[in-house]
Amino acid sequence: MAFLGAFTAIWGVQALVLTRAARDEVTAWASTNLDNLEVDPVGTMVASAFVAEDAQGVLLVAAALGLFPVARRFGNARALGLAAAAHMLGTVVSQGIALVRLEAGDLPDSIRTAPDVGPSYVVCGALVAAALYGPGGARRLPPLAGWLTLGPVLLRGLPTLQVAAVGHLVAMLTGALVGGVFALRGRRLAVPPAETAGVVRDAAGAARSEN
Repeated sequence: MAFLGAFTAIWGVQALVLTRAARDEVTAWASTNLDNLEVDPVGTMVASAFVAEDAQGVLLVAAALGLFPVARRFGNARALGLAAAAHMLGTVVSQGIALVRLEAGDLPDSIRTAPDVGPSYVVCGALVAAALYGPGGARRLPPLAGWLTLGPVLLRGLPTLQVAAVGHLVAMLTGALVGGVFALRGRRLAVPPAETAGVVRDAAGAARSEN
């Protein structure tokens, strides 16, 4: 709720208060491009998750479809960790590849200041985690539908290693891997102590019988 509320509030300011020129300045300031990451990596990483150039309504709905099931399944702290990991890894890997290609001469110098904002990496990680590990089989269908609908659009440009497409793929993989770790840990912790003790006693008794 906090994430969605903050994103909605900033969307409202962009749409109702700021001029076009001011919106462009905010986008340039919050972009996780190479120049900004060199100057203020932490601040830029945080700000970029709450500023989007367009499609804010779609992103808001998709974020809700992913974040609520993830928070319900894993709790708020782990949901935050998963979202942050998807956003950070998506940014670092995609911009890292861009930097390597820039130094190799495959990209123009303008890539250093190219706009790169929005919560789409958070959305990707949350949708994948909710679709794979969300609570209840039927309740996984909405995030799965969101993922399948947005996936082709978000991964467009992947064959040419476009920054956004690479970041979206990395965020999806992060959601799958981090969500899988959380789900595995949850299953282990869900085993009742009494049941665990009974398994140990049965194993010990079987060992004594064999001896």
